[in-house]
Amino acid sequence: MNTSQPSQESLDRFLQANAELMRMGETFRGNIDVALDAFKIRMEAFLKSHFMEKAVAEMLAETFYEFERETRTNLDGIEKIYTEGGQWYAFCFGSALGRQVRPPGSAGPAQDVKAKTHSASG
Repeated sequence: MNTSQPSQESLDRFLQANAELMRMGETFRGNIDVALDAFKIRMEAFLKSHFMEKAVAEMLAETFYEFERETRTNLDGIEKIYTEGGQWYAFCFGSALGRQVRPPGSAGPAQDVKAKTHSASG
């Protein structure tokens, strides 16, 4: 069994890849938020037009708001995962990735992060 430590170069590449992954998570979160907001603005304008039956417009609006709520809940969960990961990263490796970092778990009791899904039965 080989118990040799990884080289400093390998460790640096690993740390750089982790930092980049966390930045990508933040970027994707922002991009999805912007896309949802832009779609919502266009959809609301369309729903206010007189080219669609009122009942259909109400169904579409309710469906979109439900979709938006579930999507943002999942995005919040993803953000919590990479934020907590960044805190552990900084705690373990001494690099805060450009953020002020508190020790992991210091914000209060840990909360389970689960994807929000909508069941067809309810």
